[in-house]
Amino acid sequence: MEITATTHDQQWLEVTFTGGTTGRFYCQWLRDNIPSGRHQDRGQRTFDINALPEATLTTITHTTNEVTVTFGPDDCIDTFTAAWLHQHLNPAPARVTPAPTLWDANQQAKLTFADYPTLLVDPAAKLGWLREVHDYGFGLLENVPTKPETILEVVNLFGYVRDTNYGPLFEVRIEPNPANLAFTNRGIGMHTDNPYRDPVPGLQLLHCLVNESDGGQSQLVDGFAVAEKIRQHHADAFKLLTTWPVRFRYRDDTADLQAARPLIELDSRGEVIGLRYNSRSAQTFNLPPEVMAEYYRAYRTLGELLHQPEAKIEFRLSPGQLMIFDNQRVLHGRSAYTEGARHLQGCYADKDALHSLIRVLEETS
Repeated sequence: MEITATTHDQQWLEVTFTGGTTGRFYCQWLRDNIPSGRHQDRGQRTFDINALPEATLTTITHTTNEVTVTFGPDDCIDTFTAAWLHQHLNPAPARVTPAPTLWDANQQAKLTFADYPTLLVDPAAKLGWLREVHDYGFGLLENVPTKPETILEVVNLFGYVRDTNYGPLFEVRIEPNPANLAFTNRGIGMHTDNPYRDPVPGLQLLHCLVNESDGGQSQLVDGFAVAEKIRQHHADAFKLLTTWPVRFRYRDDTADLQAARPLIELDSRGEVIGLRYNSRSAQTFNLPPEVMAEYYRAYRTLGELLHQPEAKIEFRLSPGQLMIFDNQRVLHGRSAYTEGARHLQGCYADKDALHSLIRVLEETS
């Protein structure tokens, strides 16, 4: 894209590109983004616009490939390429990761377990698996050694363990005095882990060490897909679920964790970025009387859709297998079992390190 003409006053630069497309660029914005104001290697800005005098545009010259700007009152001169200016013609809220791939029960036929030893030595295989975790919100591994605490080594593939009041990891097995239903043999409905934290842990990993049970199937559902279904078919419910906060709480002898957020969270673009759904830790809804009835109908709609057979996938984790999932997107549950030992180890991690490694591997592949 080439530059054909420029005009300006003290505050605005207007650039016309081939084909007649025109863009207007504000003086302070240009001064704040001068190419020479970035660290050469790391790209960090080397100054604070608030520490500079308010800029004006004094002189503009251009070629087909770039525009050179002189700013007053300090006579700063810098050059912007045509490609860079054209890239910023139509600003939109930034997306830092690709859009997710939504799924339902049809994903069951596509389940595959990646080979853990291969990921340790093959960057391309690791990148493919990490992309899958990002795109679908979950990933599966097999041939993971069943030595306790190996799950912490798996996190080292992409990031760092997020320590909580449960410690760096937790045991999922029957306990004599369980503090959580996860430590029983009962079935557990679809839920978000730790909705009472702020922020909610971004990733959860569960590694199977022993499974001799007669049930205990792992279940996953794409909360983003369910949220979009509600948006499309139950617009009033969607508005309630994205507007009114629900308080969650966990309390024991050493912790009193609380957070209040809508069950479906949106970003500035109106896109779904998270679900918090856990009937066990949700506190009494504090809603006005004129909202209460409609909110409960919306709440039931969300719960019913999260538990529909056509929404979820189900599989049995065998010893040496591991699943990782986006705890802010993919809700998980478990079927009940009556006999046989079942022991999983779990831990949490944050998503930013995983997303960062994807970018690094993509640049070097």
